[in-house]
Amino acid sequence: MSAVDARVLAALALALAAACTSTDRGPPEPLDERLPAGFPPMPVADDNPTTVEGVALGRQLYYDVRLSPDGSRACASCHHQARSFSSESVTGILPHVNLAWSRTFLWDGGFEGTLEEAMIMEVEDFFGTDVVLLREPELEAMFDAAFGTGEVTTRRAAYALAQFQRTMVSGGSRFDAYLEGDAGALTAAEQRGVELFYSERAECFHCHATRLLTDNAFHNIGLDAEVTGSGRGAVTGDERDDGRWKTPTLRNVAMTAPYMHDDRFATLEEVVDFYAEGVVDSATLDTLVPIGGYRLSAGERADLVAFLRALTDDGFLTDPSLGPPAR
Repeated sequence: MSAVDARVLAALALALAAACTSTDRGPPEPLDERLPAGFPPMPVADDNPTTVEGVALGRQLYYDVRLSPDGSRACASCHHQARSFSSESVTGILPHVNLAWSRTFLWDGGFEGTLEEAMIMEVEDFFGTDVVLLREPELEAMFDAAFGTGEVTTRRAAYALAQFQRTMVSGGSRFDAYLEGDAGALTAAEQRGVELFYSERAECFHCHATRLLTDNAFHNIGLDAEVTGSGRGAVTGDERDDGRWKTPTLRNVAMTAPYMHDDRFATLEEVVDFYAEGVVDSATLDTLVPIGGYRLSAGERADLVAFLRALTDDGFLTDPSLGPPAR
């Protein structure tokens, strides 16, 4: 073999190796989706399994201002991890926590569908994402790793965001430790708050149900006397839905002030005071909510607030895998 032939063969071998490296990545790696004890099974779309590569892309996009056409905002601009992915300054923000179990989104349920469909709405309608801005080499490589080719589409971006959202699971509070058998995880006041929360005296558990601490349904809890055309009723056109708003999860509720759909209450104490003595009547008031409130004593109110603060999941609020990716 001549020296020229040897160089040609070597070049061909290098080209083949490079081709295999760039295109033959193999299938994306499935992500271990273990859930906290007591959580219901997580719905996962058949056409969008959760993978390490998909989550990595979704995380990048969640924090990437290139998702917006003018480069001014990302999902994380309004959803701050330290506040359980909510915001203290943007009105009407619902926390991005445990959304994988939702099928209605926004306070009035203005969007209904799967998590993937909700993220398509976010990408295409809310952000109006221009995929040209995402066609950068490092992002195209991530799309390639997640979906098999470097093609950048709004659907793929939304699917990656949905995969990342499925990792935003909070279930590691002191209350969870208490439920798992650690009697010392809660103080005496917090334990009294638990008993009150799950009693017919305060009725909290009916709407803030299961380990998700929400029924993901809509209720009129007596915030306003005039409810015509508001809340869920504004979406469905059914007057029976007037004044009904989505039940938010109480996970990390101490970190998600202000409260209610219009941010009317600044503190948990104000929220509990409302339930204790501020409920007003209206045509669609939920039957479990008494006009005038539950008449809770000062001690009962303090115990409920103590329990609500015990729902904080510090690990979720500081988990580096949910924070901004390294630049």
